[in-house]
Amino acid sequence: MDFKKMILFALIGFLISGAFFGTILYFTVFKTPRQVTKPLPTYEYNIGSFSTNLGHQRNFFKGEIVIETINKNVYEEFAKKDTELKDQIIEVLIAKEPEDILNPEGQQKLKQELIERISEIMASDEITNLYFIDYIVQ
Repeated sequence: MDFKKMILFALIGFLISGAFFGTILYFTVFKTPRQVTKPLPTYEYNIGSFSTNLGHQRNFFKGEIVIETINKNVYEEFAKKDTELKDQIIEVLIAKEPEDILNPEGQQKLKQELIERISEIMASDEITNLYFIDYIVQ
């Protein structure tokens, strides 16, 4: 065999083995696996319907509220503190003026304020959301 052919075959073999081992190295070391995020289970507690006056005017709020949490223990505590939760929600609503909660920004502020108040009562920061199922201001 001629020396040039031997160098050519060695070079081809080196390139093929480099591509083979490079591919294996890429898939085993450098490629990060896809992070599959499993959604956390959520628990929703329907605290019920509310009807109350707003502010010092003759305006009225009627709505149904659902509280969401990711902690089952907190969810189970909702029933025990149902009366206190309802009282605090009504207290927050009575302090609002109709203009404060009629626009989307005001509704978001009301949600956030209610979440903070509920978190204080439950002594937990695992209240993830609050939903208005029904929302009427007259």
